Amino acid sequence: MMLFVLILGVNAGLIAFNISLGQIEAKIGFRADQGTGARKFTYLPVQSSQKVREARISRSPDEESLASTPDTFRLSGGYLEGKEVRTLHLTVQSSLTFSVCRIVSEDQCRGLAVRIARQLSWFLDVDREIRKGDKVALIYQSLPAGPELKILKLDYVSGFLHKTLAMNFFKTAEMNYGSYFDNRGNEMISRLDSRSSPIRNYSEITALPGEHRRGSGTGHAGTDFKAEVGTPVYSSFAGRVTRANWNTKRNGYCIEIDHPDKGVKTLYLHLDRVLVRPGQWVGQGMQIGLSGNTGRSYAPHLHYEIKSRDRKKTVYNPFLFKYHKKYSRTISNRHRKEFDKVIRLYDSLLTAG
Repeated sequence: MMLFVLILGVNAGLIAFNISLGQIEAKIGFRADQGTGARKFTYLPVQSSQKVREARISRSPDEESLASTPDTFRLSGGYLEGKEVRTLHLTVQSSLTFSVCRIVSEDQCRGLAVRIARQLSWFLDVDREIRKGDKVALIYQSLPAGPELKILKLDYVSGFLHKTLAMNFFKTAEMNYGSYFDNRGNEMISRLDSRSSPIRNYSEITALPGEHRRGSGTGHAGTDFKAEVGTPVYSSFAGRVTRANWNTKRNGYCIEIDHPDKGVKTLYLHLDRVLVRPGQWVGQGMQIGLSGNTGRSYAPHLHYEIKSRDRKKTVYNPFLFKYHKKYSRTISNRHRKEFDKVIRLYDSLLTAG
């Protein structure tokens, strides 16, 4: 009799679980693939229950191999089509890097922690103002080329700021590259006004002044703009070219310009081509070179540096430097519907993950 009751209890539990899972699938359009470890989810457009059943039967070897990783989703629609992404939820313990590396594999955790910190650095001093107990909810993508990662959605509950920072990656057809916006459609990241920007067409900022590199005892001195080889590079301010192509083993093709009226010098490293010569006077916004991947560079980008003319060689963050004007964009009414749809998708992924 006891055995019969136990079997009935187990069956009832399984029936309740299957009903609950079916309700989730019907509500948000996800297929839950069973396997060892964490479940893998594949995002499905809203479709008939017959198609959902057919999709549930056809599981590929790739899906099975990901069963032991964090929850994984394959997205559809617009620029999200075919992207496979993962979700991450964590509470900060002793440090952000330590907390990420407790969950994410060793080959990705440090790079992911750096990218989270870079996004937060627009609002926080990540060395001093990240608190134990802060919460992170994240959607990220492994890019096809190499070990690079891309954050699509970041929600950060900050104990220091006493609020939640919400950052959503979004791209319209008119944008060469996407950017991060809050839930209301306001761009979270500042941009340099084109009149003083050293580069106007770049996909993202991959390093800021002061960031510490693994194996280096000093912080990064410049701002790195990720851009394709051959992207035009401009003089931020009027000044005289003091030198070009020095220490090329490290700097690659490079330019230094003196700006006495601003009290600084600007440097442009890892260029593909230099279009000016030492002693030449250049005006603000004049093209001086093409971005590249020369010298000690691991991917195409422009290293832009602002340093004081005195012996202290103070390094300035261009987004805090008083002579650089900044602006940010807002999602237009034309793209509001598409933007809201992407936000709902991101939120559904985080809820399901």
